[in-house]
Parts: sequence; structure tokens; C-alpha cells
Amino acid sequence: MSEHRLDEILIERPRSGWRKKTPRNTKFWRQLTEEASTDGFLQPYRVKNRNRTKYLSDHLGPLRGFLQSRVGQRWDDIYSELSQRLDRNTLTGQHVIQHLWSEVYRHVEIVDGVVYSKPGADGWCSGEELGRWCREFYVHPETGVLCVVQRKPRRPKPKPDKNVIKINDQYRHQFFDSG
Repeated sequence: MSEHRLDEILIERPRSGWRKKTPRNTKFWRQLTEEASTDGFLQPYRVKNRNRTKYLSDHLGPLRGFLQSRVGQRWDDIYSELSQRLDRNTLTGQHVIQHLWSEVYRHVEIVDGVVYSKPGADGWCSGEELGRWCREFYVHPETGVLCVVQRKPRRPKPKPDKNVIKINDQYRHQFFDSG
């Protein structure tokens, strides 16, 4: 991968999806237009289609590959390398750095060998044990080295007990005579 074009590779990806109008959308728009015109609130520039079929998508594989190739190196060196390659004054450079923060836990603490994100430090998943959510990397708090998050296996749902049935939102044990 050519890291010198990282911002272009991540951002300049075509939009996905299609612009096909579905019958549901057509019915929704017709009903909305009728209601708005009868109530006197018809201002088309305020009405936005919520059910769009096209969406933006960033290609984050090269960024993850770049980070994966730098595992075991000091985070300060990795960040300074990215800062040199990206123009942080442009919107695309800032966007790549934003994605970088969404891929790397920077504020973690290790308690009894288990890695946790510090509460209030890294957004919506702060205070959680690492490995249950989407981020793949963290910066070791003592050494400052980029590390890989060890994934926790998903626990399968427990199978329901065949002797328990649900009646009126309450669980009851059901016993059978073997006679």
C-alpha cells in the first residue's frame, strides 16, 4: 500500500447504493406533499428524503493495514509519520485523523492484566473492557507502544430450559410425570 496517498485512498471512494425510487418512498412523498399543501406548510427545501438509497463509504482497510504493519512500534513515531504524510490543514487530512482516533484506544489502563479504556476518555465505549467492540488497536499506557486488542469470543446465547415455559410474561417451571 502506498502510505503517501493514504488520504486519497480512504476518502476518494465512490458512493455506494442506487438512486432507485421505491414505491414506499413515492407513497410517502405524495402523502407528505398533500398534507403540507393542505396545511399551508409546503416548503420543499425543508423536506428531506430520509430513505435515501445512496450512502457514503470510506475505505478503512488501508488505514487498518497501515496500523497493523506498525504494531510493536512507538505510538509517537507512528502518529508523527502519519502527520508528515497527511496535510492536517485540509478536510481530507482531518477526516483521516478522525478515523485514526476511531480505530485506536489512546487512553487505557491495565487492571490485573485486563485492558480497559479509561472512563470519559475515548467516547461512547469508555470504561469498558477492550475486545468487545470494534476498535482493533490500543496504545500501551506504560510503554507507549501500539498493541492489538485481543478479541473476546462471543458468548453463545444460553439454550432455553425445556422445563421452563413463559405464561403472562412470567417464567414457570413445568414438570412432567414419568408414570
